[in-house]
Amino acid sequence: MAYITLPTFIGYTTSPGPSRTSFVRRQRRQYGDPSRAAFNFYQRAANAIRAGRASGTDVAAMQALVEHADERTKPHYAAISEGWLRYVNRRKPRLIDVGRSRWGVGELEIGISPHLGLRKGNGREFATWLYFKEEPLSPDAAHLALWLLEQTMDELLPGGEALVIDVRRRKEFTLAPRERARMRPWALSEASAFMSLWEEVA
Repeated sequence: MAYITLPTFIGYTTSPGPSRTSFVRRQRRQYGDPSRAAFNFYQRAANAIRAGRASGTDVAAMQALVEHADERTKPHYAAISEGWLRYVNRRKPRLIDVGRSRWGVGELEIGISPHLGLRKGNGREFATWLYFKEEPLSPDAAHLALWLLEQTMDELLPGGEALVIDVRRRKEFTLAPRERARMRPWALSEASAFMSLWEEVA
């Protein structure tokens, strides 16, 4: 049995050609020795966003994030801060509780952990995954993340919907019915391919 997170699975599906082998090998090593896992500095950004929204102090939370960043992370945090503040100032969603879950297929389990639960002004509630990376999030990758969120929505946010936000670009993604229909076979085939490489690099 292999366990990976939603960002890891999305990262795998967007990796080109032979680089997938190296990607899975790194994950396999981390699986065997969690101490090898790299520091996820985007988690600090997610925590700051959540804290700012919870207290209504988004500006102060983002300022603190950037001010306390080191030389390596500061440009990334600054771009995330700018993107999030422009997003939240336009929409002003309320923070709500959201759960965690796992989605499994065969010998692969994927941890589904939305960064936020958001309630918009029209009352709709969303289990929300934030994308922070410098490279733009492709529609296909966003749709796959949305589909995976939907698979365990009863555990994450009963009655809620899935939302993905490319934070730097302030871009929202939701899943249309025609996209939903084509996600399942792709997700299953990618999970199968991941496990094939997982066994190959053991």
